[in-house]
Amino acid sequence: MPFAPGGNTDLAGRLMADRIGPLLGGGGRAVVDNKPGAGSALGADFVRRARPDGYTLLVGSASTLAVAPASGAAAARYHPTKDFTPLALFGLSTMGLVVAADSGIGTVAELLDRLRANPGKFSFASSGVGGISHLAGEYFASLAGVQAIHVPYRGGSQTPEAVMKGEALYAVDSLGSIIGQIRDGALRLLAVSTRTRDPNFPDAPTIAEAALPDYEVASWTVLVGPAGMPADVTEALGRAAAQVLNEPNVRSRLEATGTIPETSSSPEATRAFMDRQFGLYQGIVQRIGLRMD
Repeated sequence: MPFAPGGNTDLAGRLMADRIGPLLGGGGRAVVDNKPGAGSALGADFVRRARPDGYTLLVGSASTLAVAPASGAAAARYHPTKDFTPLALFGLSTMGLVVAADSGIGTVAELLDRLRANPGKFSFASSGVGGISHLAGEYFASLAGVQAIHVPYRGGSQTPEAVMKGEALYAVDSLGSIIGQIRDGALRLLAVSTRTRDPNFPDAPTIAEAALPDYEVASWTVLVGPAGMPADVTEALGRAAAQVLNEPNVRSRLEATGTIPETSSSPEATRAFMDRQFGLYQGIVQRIGLRMD
């Protein structure tokens, strides 16, 4: 697990670890080993260099396996599918464009009007340089042709706090991380980042619908192993992971964190998905000029 305990990716990994061991054999057990650092690239590189025997796996995210390598981060000198063996896609996590409830902003158009009227005056918050929320916020400003200052914070919980306190005007963050503040009325959800509306907030438009037709960003979680894993091991792990993801209890817990579970995961489909997403983020990184080194 390339993140510290407690986040949505960590929760997804622990759900998988609790169930996948017994499905692989009598008395089977999976242990979660948190190895945060370098924006999650440290843990990814650890798995990349591990023996490809199926005993060391990575719960990776869009930040880990798309944004970091696409942006040229020194710690992420790896390719998401050439240097790893895709096994399963947990699902996609919608991101939300939010402002403080008392900001006086009620729509995406009103947010853009304020940014255009005050170029370079306002900022947006993210959970760290090079992460998915950083890229999502920069991409929003770039497509809209507005100027906003990026202010990175140390962790996901600090991002909504910065917006609520007025330290930053907006953020594009995982809905699972901010759903409580939205429902409590402290944050106002202006739009969601995906191409389709989120089932938890069906009245919230997509950013593409509201203002920027080309906008599409989503976080996601996958299970991968080192490159070169034997086909029978890959298939066994893929089948077991898919079985876990179709368990009602696992699905409901993922949905509660804002993740839309994948119902037909397979190693082949996961590889194709990761290749498409890496291409998407390479294009976004090129557009916004994001370089980590």
